[in-house]
Amino acid sequence: MTLPTGWEGIEQNFLGLDEPWCHPDQAGVYVLPAPYEHTSSYVLGSDRGPSAIIEASQQVELYDEMLRNEPYREWGGVATIRPLDLGGKVDKQAVDAIDAFVAPHVGTGRFAVTLTGEHTGALGAIRAHARHYPDLCVVQIDAHGDLRQAYQGNPYSHASVMARVVDDGLPLVQVGIRSISPEEIDRIKSTDRIATFFAAELLDPSGPYDGKASQWVPDVVKACRGPVYLTFDCDGLDASLVPALGTPEPGGLGWYDTLNLITALANGPGILGMDISEIAPIEGFVAPQFCIARLIYRILGRIKAGRRVH
Repeated sequence: MTLPTGWEGIEQNFLGLDEPWCHPDQAGVYVLPAPYEHTSSYVLGSDRGPSAIIEASQQVELYDEMLRNEPYREWGGVATIRPLDLGGKVDKQAVDAIDAFVAPHVGTGRFAVTLTGEHTGALGAIRAHARHYPDLCVVQIDAHGDLRQAYQGNPYSHASVMARVVDDGLPLVQVGIRSISPEEIDRIKSTDRIATFFAAELLDPSGPYDGKASQWVPDVVKACRGPVYLTFDCDGLDASLVPALGTPEPGGLGWYDTLNLITALANGPGILGMDISEIAPIEGFVAPQFCIARLIYRILGRIKAGRRVH
């Protein structure tokens, strides 16, 4: 088999897969890199995140010791498209370009994973999925509310991306939030379309869930109003796992709590698409992007297992 034009071979693809496992005609997962950064307000470099994740993924062990299989084989392979060149587009034009980049791969029987830079890029991928799945519920794993109407005068800021999701009429479930403004609190209180689970409530042993995922994960799943689109800002994880972030915050989700949540979503409402954002690589320090590459692979395994449950 020869790869068609525009698809990456073993040296540039996610997981470093050889043919036929990286061929788009066979693969059940498409990885879609859409590096974008324009409004980052603290540490720059998130546009280098997708390439760093793909490079690190080539060191990920392909056997999942918890599922006891190799998820890439269960999917029939993972194909990686050549990164989107935004050509200087920003704000709405960039979001529209990412939408157009992702849309042809939604509803084709493949599972699309969009790798972007700042969280704004996720909006294009979300809109591409929402048009095909009108009952979609967006689950946001994140440290930040991202519900400002605009930030620094820009409604397409990374701090406003979830406000645009809600404006689009999509239900939103937020998990791990621990940095938020009064404006965003007012927005959450003003609508029943947003369910917010603050990190302190979930993870503090003295909180309402005793810090136990077995107690809070069912409530998150119950809040989902339909099949899930997962938008995963890497700062949703604790900064001890992923310190290479544009806007780091302490006190985030741990590795196994995250996998428990993903498993419950996959086995419950199901996950129809996902994106990863906000890795800002630190030169010479590969652990953060390796963590995320491994997490993506583990998530894919749980999504595939969840489809067998359904």
